[in-house]
Amino acid sequence: MQELQAWFHPVQMEQTKAELIRCNQITERYGLSLTEGEMQQLALRRTEALHAAGRIEFGSGILEKLARAFCDSPYLEQTEYAETLAQLQELFYLFKTECMERVSDDALVEAMRLIYNEAVHGDLTRLADADRNTIYRIVRTGSLRGTEWEREEMRWEDE
Repeated sequence: MQELQAWFHPVQMEQTKAELIRCNQITERYGLSLTEGEMQQLALRRTEALHAAGRIEFGSGILEKLARAFCDSPYLEQTEYAETLAQLQELFYLFKTECMERVSDDALVEAMRLIYNEAVHGDLTRLADADRNTIYRIVRTGSLRGTEWEREEMRWEDE
C-alpha cells in the first residue's frame, strides 16, 4: 500500500496543482485565487484527506469541482478561500465514504453547496454535522425540505 502511495503522491500533486491553475481562471472573476504555495498545501491536504477517509483516488481529485461549485458563494472570501477549500475537500471524502458510494460526486458537491449556502450560511462546522440520510434526501429532492434545515430554506424563499 505504501509503495502505491509513494508512486501516486507526486503524480497526484502535479494533477492537483494543474487543476487549481485552471480553476484560478474561473474563480478570479469572483475575487478568489490561489497562490502557488496554497496550491501545494491543498495538494498535500488532498493526500491527507484521502488517507484519513481510508480512500485511494486515481486520476483527478475533487478540488476543481468544489472550487467551481463554491466560487460564487456569498460566504466565501479570499482570506479564507484556501482553508475553506481544504475543509470542503475533507468533508467531501468523509461524506463520500459515509454514503457508501451511493451518491455521485456531482450530486454530493451540489448537496454540500446547498447546505453551505442556504442552511448553514458558510459554517463548515455545521456542514460537517450533515449525516448520510440528510445527504441522501437532499440529493433525491434537490432541496432542504424534510431535513433539519428546512426552515432555513423556507426563510430564504420568503425574503
